[in-house]
Amino acid sequence: MSEKEGSVLHQQALTALGFFMGLTLTSLVLILNSPGPFHAPIGPLSGDLYFQTLVSYVAIVGAVSSVGLLSFLEVGGGISEKGGFVDKLGTTLFFLSVFGFMGVLPLLLAPFTRYGAVVVFALEVTLLSTYFIGRAWSDRSVHSRIVPGK
Repeated sequence: MSEKEGSVLHQQALTALGFFMGLTLTSLVLILNSPGPFHAPIGPLSGDLYFQTLVSYVAIVGAVSSVGLLSFLEVGGGISEKGGFVDKLGTTLFFLSVFGFMGVLPLLLAPFTRYGAVVVFALEVTLLSTYFIGRAWSDRSVHSRIVPGK
């Protein structure tokens, strides 16, 4: 066992990362068990190429989530230090997992409803833009309240 105290924040993030990992790996199993609908041509991609791209993409997101989960387990359990390489790796993989899963959703919808896939993609872009703009504004307002020397 570790003598260091674990990070409560990382312990909570484990739940979210485990959720995304479970979703992507479940998606992979469902795609592989019923490949018929996913052999439809999408844009410039032939049906076979779309299927191979989708399966590879979902598997990559699952792998990224798995290693991110492992990293957060170490930091949350106190085995690796907060702010160290494993923490930074886990955080990077966490965001890649979340954004990667967001990319999976329109691809999963595309064979069934192209309009739905476009709407979901547009919604994701809008929400992400709102998130990053709001985050930048809130960071600026926090930094403007900090008075040096006090």
